[in-house]
Amino acid sequence: MSARPQARPYPQRCYHLGNVRTQLLRAARQILEEEGKEALNLRAISLRAGVALGTIYHHYGSKHALLAGLAVEGFEELARRMREALAARGEASGLRATGYAYIAFLCDRPALYRLMFEAVDQGRTPEVLEAEDRAFQVIAESIPIGAVRPTSPKVAEHVSMAIWAWGRGIAAVGFSRGAPGEPPRRSAVDSALAGLEAIFASGANATLPAAAVAK
Repeated sequence: MSARPQARPYPQRCYHLGNVRTQLLRAARQILEEEGKEALNLRAISLRAGVALGTIYHHYGSKHALLAGLAVEGFEELARRMREALAARGEASGLRATGYAYIAFLCDRPALYRLMFEAVDQGRTPEVLEAEDRAFQVIAESIPIGAVRPTSPKVAEHVSMAIWAWGRGIAAVGFSRGAPGEPPRRSAVDSALAGLEAIFASGANATLPAAAVAK
């Protein structure tokens, strides 16, 4: 009797050249979300995607390049979610809608969020920076929508940068209050959101600082 063949951990899949990059990014994201960034290596990604290890190098020159592609995908998802929130905002201001969509993304995709901004801070690849800028522009576009006072493009840009920095600050606080490797601590994020609500409720609208309006 012949020896029973060993089962593969992930089945080999048939694929077409046009969607291999999608398969690789999907596999990388699954590993990232299930096992953490430490488990992300090219061999694990190739097994999960069901492609030969050499295939990865045909599409991505290195692990760094593949992770940059994953970061781009993350910023695209963030931008899409903020646009969807903006379209469905009802009576809320545009800033409120996009701000809360940003925080929802942070809480839903903590590992991806961290990887995205690590790619911005450490990698500095043009495609990642451009993807970040596209997400940032959604917030900039949301500032005048539903604002209580007219907002100039310059003011909107300043406020957008402040909100972008605020989001990263909330993330840092949330992650620092949680256990290592765990999602951001929800209580810390909720506390920061309560503070943001107080700003909105005060009538300041957070989009129009008096000093900025005077310029």
